[in-house]
Amino acid sequence: MEIKLISITPNYLKTIWVAARTCYSPLSPLELLEQDPPEEEMLRIADRIISMKHLSVLEHCHMTFAVKNVSRTLLAQYSRHRIGVSLSVQSQRWVSEQSCKNEGGIFDFIIPPEIEHNEYARDIFLKSMSRAQEDYDRLLSAGIKKEDARFVLPGGVGTNFVTSLNLRSFFDVYQKRVLVPGAQWEIKQMLVTMADLLIEREPWLRKYLAGQQSVKHVPDAE
Repeated sequence: MEIKLISITPNYLKTIWVAARTCYSPLSPLELLEQDPPEEEMLRIADRIISMKHLSVLEHCHMTFAVKNVSRTLLAQYSRHRIGVSLSVQSQRWVSEQSCKNEGGIFDFIIPPEIEHNEYARDIFLKSMSRAQEDYDRLLSAGIKKEDARFVLPGGVGTNFVTSLNLRSFFDVYQKRVLVPGAQWEIKQMLVTMADLLIEREPWLRKYLAGQQSVKHVPDAE
């Protein structure tokens, strides 16, 4: 798994401050934008609106991530978060997983840590991946279109996507996929990595993205 922050709304704090003050001030947002409030004041306003759950103000802050080599299983989970979340996903209809494309190897795939660290389970898993690759190749050789041949590919096959969220949406996904007990390891790892990248740009958010649970390193696909 590899994640990069492509773009982000400049100055989250100022954006939140202007939006929040617009709701309660006789001044226009253009006039507020010309002001230079101290950081302490902007932090106070941000903390107040977050504490009051006045979270619509956070929707003005956006972020876009590039995500490389995660499983289709993760994608199925992540795509359930539809409000304020945008996705552009590598298409299995158009991008071939044929072994010749992979120089005779197997398509990218993700191994769950529980399987990776169990020799017996790992052997079963790798044989299953090999069979899926062979079957996929056979179907293409038989003239089956990629969009139908992909039905034999497993949920663990790797994929790539670009995703954009607003800050309110990110808080919601993070709460459900990191902080709630029982969230699966891979999507948790993705959200924790995204949070780390976000905090690098907006350190004040660390307070609200607390409780990051340790996630085991997931090895790259074979």
